[in-house]
Amino acid sequence: MFGNGQLTRRQQHKAALLQQSATHRSVLAQEAHKLRPVAEWADLGIAVARKARTGWTALAPLLSLWQARKQGSFGFAWKLAGAIAIARSLTAVWKRWC
Repeated sequence: MFGNGQLTRRQQHKAALLQQSATHRSVLAQEAHKLRPVAEWADLGIAVARKARTGWTALAPLLSLWQARKQGSFGFAWKLAGAIAIARSLTAVWKRWC
């Protein structure tokens, strides 16, 4: 199939490629080590944002009711709609946490 010279050249080329791959892997590991603190801060920020989103989901209907009370009473229908909105948001929060 291959002559002895071709086989030797291909083996040398393979060895050079393996060495180059090892070098690139080492450089990549060093860069990943440098970026680890930044990635940890990003993960923490994402976790806080997810927790805050859950809180805002529950808090938004309560804030709207509070705002409506400041502006005046709208009657039983508005209070019922607000209670339903609160129940839905609390259900969503409950499902996320359980």
